[in-house]
Amino acid sequence: MKILIFFAFILAVFAGTVISQNTSTPWTEWSKKDAEKILNDSAWGQSESVGVGEPVNTAVITKTQGGGSENIQRNGENAETMGGPKPVYYRARFLTAKPVREAFARMVTLSKPDAGKDLTDQLQEFIDRDFGNYLVVALSVESSDPRIAGGVMNMLSRLNKDTLKDKVYLERKDGKRLMLMDYRSPIADIMGAKFIFERSLDGQPFLTADSDSVRFVVEISEKMKFNMRFRVAAMMYAGKLEY
Repeated sequence: MKILIFFAFILAVFAGTVISQNTSTPWTEWSKKDAEKILNDSAWGQSESVGVGEPVNTAVITKTQGGGSENIQRNGENAETMGGPKPVYYRARFLTAKPVREAFARMVTLSKPDAGKDLTDQLQEFIDRDFGNYLVVALSVESSDPRIAGGVMNMLSRLNKDTLKDKVYLERKDGKRLMLMDYRSPIADIMGAKFIFERSLDGQPFLTADSDSVRFVVEISEKMKFNMRFRVAAMMYAGKLEY
């Protein structure tokens, strides 16, 4: 099961102590709408759309890996076959925030209702891990046309931490930034690309309960350039700042 292979991988990379928190409603009882709210429109998950009202043509996709650029022609696709406007939605989530991991876990169990307790136990282990001094933001792409989303995800799969240097960062309201530490390209899971940062800056936690806001900024190209603002005070979860 590919999703469980990823969970095993991330547990090995971010091994740590188990934390224990209680919530008023266990994640195993969340509805799909509850989970999607956490992932797409919450203190820990934000969405931004691009291309609304504009024709989208994926006949040519620009390859950005390395020093230059290269146009890649996709057979059988052109502006006419793509039809009208196709918005693309970028979803940024703090994967190291426990509620986001709970929401991902719930989406998995809802998609596999007959999987049983073994799957739930494995997902709970993933939820309960402490990521230590790592902070991870996951980025996925959605579109009503899978060819468009697939093209963007393919582009993300060709990137690496060197090509992303100085192009992706987290920024507090006071202008202090966390620059990218590492990058994991998308694999066969539901989470997308993973941008990895250190959780501390100058020996202190990058965010505290007194922080105002933090922005996730991506400036990969003119067509993939956006920033999403997260209000830190709203990131409290079961009495703890989760990010």
